[in-house]
Amino acid sequence: MQKINFMKLIKHNNCEDFLAHNEELLIKNESFHNLMLGLAYGIRDKKFETNEPLFYSITDGFEVIACALRSNKDKPLIVTKMPVQAVDLLVQDLTSSGIDLDSIVGEEASATYFKDQWTNLKKLNFKINIYLGVYECKKVIFPSEALGELIQATEDHKETLREYIKGFSLDCFPNSPDTSLDDNVEKLMNRHLQNKSIFLLKSKSDELVSMVANVRSTLNGGTISLVYTPPSLRGKGYASYGVALLSEKIILGGKKFTNLFTDLTNPTSNSIYQKIGFVKIGQNIHFDFIVPS
Repeated sequence: MQKINFMKLIKHNNCEDFLAHNEELLIKNESFHNLMLGLAYGIRDKKFETNEPLFYSITDGFEVIACALRSNKDKPLIVTKMPVQAVDLLVQDLTSSGIDLDSIVGEEASATYFKDQWTNLKKLNFKINIYLGVYECKKVIFPSEALGELIQATEDHKETLREYIKGFSLDCFPNSPDTSLDDNVEKLMNRHLQNKSIFLLKSKSDELVSMVANVRSTLNGGTISLVYTPPSLRGKGYASYGVALLSEKIILGGKKFTNLFTDLTNPTSNSIYQKIGFVKIGQNIHFDFIVPS
């Protein structure tokens, strides 16, 4: 007997309702969904500012099978893995609501199908922003040599943080427009200082040599990003040691694991994280949409 399709798209008015519908689904693969979960918790707890956020669920019968979220109008729409019929429902609702998107990020097959439908419908071009590896660490493997200590960054470290966050942004997103780079650096720095979530590695000679941050938290995990070492200090193991120290701190603080994203085209970063206990659990893709000139 042919199955009757009861697939339905639900548009939520707030993050609390979104989490009530989707938290159980997302936690089943918590590290893979760290971006969507972490943003949802941050929005709910007023840690992140929002501007025209979007919250969607897709159900099949009584079961929630997929979801999508956008925190701000200039941020990507994040999608979970979903069947093509669900992507079609999402594209249809976004179009009928007159919503524009700058980008899409998520599970590779679903994000790619969404990109195909959206660019064809809207007559847009696209470019691949980044291939993202999703890594998880449950037990830290420390390098044989201790390279320093991790200190919590404070207001006294603002000059260093500005330099490092700007360097991180330019390294990771070299093709992004830099018209608002300084403003974005300032906002990011102040948010993490307020949340006490950004750290610096101090070497044995008391030099500040690397930066790392716990950018999001989920029920059982913490997400690490803003990993940066100045070019003149690279190749000494500072970044991986800082990530190892912060991972241990998060796990000892009560979480079961940490996770992070890597650029899959950068074999160095993928290699160093594996050496300290991170295991690849999946990959995402991020597409930017471009209006033809």
